[in-house]
Amino acid sequence: MKRRTVTAGGRSVGLLVLAIVVAAVSGSVISYFVSGVFPNGPVKDFFFKAVRFGVPEFVLNLGFATVSFGLSFYITTFTVLLVALAVYLWYRF
Repeated sequence: MKRRTVTAGGRSVGLLVLAIVVAAVSGSVISYFVSGVFPNGPVKDFFFKAVRFGVPEFVLNLGFATVSFGLSFYITTFTVLLVALAVYLWYRF
């Protein structure tokens, strides 16, 4: 059986998803480590303050079990820059 790959313009979409995930994690790690070098002020707030968005945590207590649901993303400027770079490189090459 022939394996099908999802492509967009001859490029693998799986590679794009992998590049975005790696860029997002790398951007968060870089923000975390580099933020200790900058002094407090507006520049540090702009580049290293994370914006949180997502679904707030929802707790369902059934009496015999408790289940919690939620999903949050913490986005920094470096995360956005690296994800944009990854998407650009994917389209370019």
